Amino acid sequence: MNMGKALRLGHFIHPQTQRNVIVAADHGICISPMREISNLRRLVGQIVAGGANAVLLSPGGARLTYPEIVGSATALMVRIDGTATSVGPDHTNDVLISSVEMAARMGADAVVTVGTIGVPREAQLSQKIGQVADACELWGMPQLSEIVPSEIMTYQFEARAARQWPSDPEMVKFCARVAAELGVDVFKGYYTGDPATFREVIEYCPIPYVVLSGPAAGDAEGFLHFVKEAIACGAAGVSVGRNVFAHPDPAAMTRALCRVVHEDASVASVLKDLR
Repeated sequence: MNMGKALRLGHFIHPQTQRNVIVAADHGICISPMREISNLRRLVGQIVAGGANAVLLSPGGARLTYPEIVGSATALMVRIDGTATSVGPDHTNDVLISSVEMAARMGADAVVTVGTIGVPREAQLSQKIGQVADACELWGMPQLSEIVPSEIMTYQFEARAARQWPSDPEMVKFCARVAAELGVDVFKGYYTGDPATFREVIEYCPIPYVVLSGPAAGDAEGFLHFVKEAIACGAAGVSVGRNVFAHPDPAAMTRALCRVVHEDASVASVLKDLR
């Protein structure tokens, strides 16, 4: 690993636990309007106040909100693709909208890309991620990539929905390994819903694996329980958005996640502080 990547990874990976809490707030670029992100600058301030290790934003979102991040311990991640929307004809038609160079000029500590496998655009998506990985080597920039099974793409683009997991843990495993083979530094993917199968996923993924949470499910206890299970299985952290900012107190939910991820706090103790 080159010097730039090592330094930037150190900005969002906790030095003691080697884990991270990433809160995503890039949803305005891809999902139908959600009232909770109407005031994006206020939301980013809440995420920072909650102690997130990183906040994930679109390029425009970062430019609008960066004063909330300046001087904080929260790193900036910039998503550099994002052309597929929840109302578009093809959720896999996702190409670059920015570059690793521009993210570096913005002061980002990582770039973020998304993809999927088992779809007609599979080759183009993998090519995108692989070429970004090459640029990241040149710029000393970590890449976090989210690759999900095709069966769950429609669910991915929902603002709110009952929680679900991919039906085949082997596909989750495959997604993670594809990302690693493409040169990604950190993988963002689904929990399988079962500790035994998720441990197999972690064993097969040679890079840090952070779990995502998908649409807001309105179930703080269930959300924190699956995060706790995933961390116990070896996940390197979380990268979540809707289940944080759809909560009445995003800062408190962020703090709760930090306690579960970094302090191994029990869900019961964390829920007392949330209520």
